[in-house]
Amino acid sequence: MKYKADKVGLRNAALIVSITTALMIGLISTPSKIVAQAAPLPRMMTTTNATIAKSNTTKPVDGYNTPQGHLSAIRHVFDDPALRVPHYCKPNDKIVLVCQLYDSDSKNATIIGIEYIITSGQYNSSPDREKPNWHLHKIEFVPTRANPMFPELPKTKAMALMGKLMDTYGKVIIAWNPKDKLPAFPSQVEQVQHPFMVNATVKPESHAGSFNQTLNY
Repeated sequence: MKYKADKVGLRNAALIVSITTALMIGLISTPSKIVAQAAPLPRMMTTTNATIAKSNTTKPVDGYNTPQGHLSAIRHVFDDPALRVPHYCKPNDKIVLVCQLYDSDSKNATIIGIEYIITSGQYNSSPDREKPNWHLHKIEFVPTRANPMFPELPKTKAMALMGKLMDTYGKVIIAWNPKDKLPAFPSQVEQVQHPFMVNATVKPESHAGSFNQTLNY
């Protein structure tokens, strides 16, 4: 009996050694691998249309046509005051709106600048040296100046929205003159209520595509 027991023990020991060796060379999946292969994907890893839609709303680039569709305005480019510049705006948690400015509303349009829009209270709390960079929309929202339009809204809703923006201030920064092939000049802060631009060190040039220093109404 003792001989048989020793023989069984040797067989069991040999089996243990064989299994251990197989595990080491990867011939038999470990229990953790088996569980991982059999378990369903966690919910957060499952891709659905709802998940994609939710993730898209968290990107900084999303929402730049809200809340009422884009607006367009003229006299934003000193060298081409008749150019109608589309604004694609988005509400901001620090100020009223941040707007991307384009040279057209086509799918291949180029961003030529930005506009920040703040409340009258934020404007009044700004340093005096900063105030010339901002324009009051109550002054600019007339046909002889910016002449804003809301192509995606009926007239009544457009008028109501302009009424809400009347007491806000805007700061326009143009980074690319649309007449130039490249953005090859210092970015300009337009001081539209003043007969000059903030970057007075840039001399006016006469060739096509240059930025002028004055905007005459």
